[in-house]
Amino acid sequence: MNTLNLEIKKEDIYGWEEKLGKGYENWSEEEKVAFLVSIASKNVPALDACINHLQLGDLGQTPFGSKISSLQKLGFRILMVNDFKYVGITDRIGKQAKEVILFHPSGLLYYATSTQEGLSLGRTTDVKRSELYFQVSTLKEDASNEAFRLLNKGSGIQYSDKTIFKSYTGIKTQEIETLLNNCNFVEPWSVGAPFSLLNESDVCECVNGKIMQKFDVEDAERQIEKIDLFPEEVKICLGYSKQKRK
Repeated sequence: MNTLNLEIKKEDIYGWEEKLGKGYENWSEEEKVAFLVSIASKNVPALDACINHLQLGDLGQTPFGSKISSLQKLGFRILMVNDFKYVGITDRIGKQAKEVILFHPSGLLYYATSTQEGLSLGRTTDVKRSELYFQVSTLKEDASNEAFRLLNKGSGIQYSDKTIFKSYTGIKTQEIETLLNNCNFVEPWSVGAPFSLLNESDVCECVNGKIMQKFDVEDAERQIEKIDLFPEEVKICLGYSKQKRK
């Protein structure tokens, strides 16, 4: 189990005693708190590693975990981590997997599922499927040529207000960074924007050795069940606030 420990050295104590002009035994409660904050600020990388472990477990050290970590460095935060098993459509039946949903405060949603060489999650776990979704109005005035090229890639739906809903499959982290730096994003998304947060076991099942597709209405219900677990500000951005669904 990964835990977060504050490492306090004698030199830290001596330094603060000199800074405050008095020994530790004479520090006030406020001064002790200020000292702890200064020590904690040096442990941000350890905090990041601890949180990643709590969310992804040992997968944090795999290619799959590295992808998630690279997105977190761009400002994405994990909304949900779920376990599921493949039913034999896009990967081996019974293979264990993870799905991760991340959100960026600019209004971007990222969905990923995992895969690996064997049936069990392990060191070889990598990204199987990844999708990036967002709604955009325009490129910024000083946008790069690369941003223009990227905005013309992927799938898109243009609405009557000239905004475009975009989706990208397998987009690289560097390309996502380019879009973040060069696009004017739209919040909230248009109601009914076409994005999917469903894994293989959400939409299909294996019955007596035969793969069966579940009813479309069940798919919609499962997606809403996941979205309902998101923070309210994320649901509003996606056009799925409870007020709008009534």
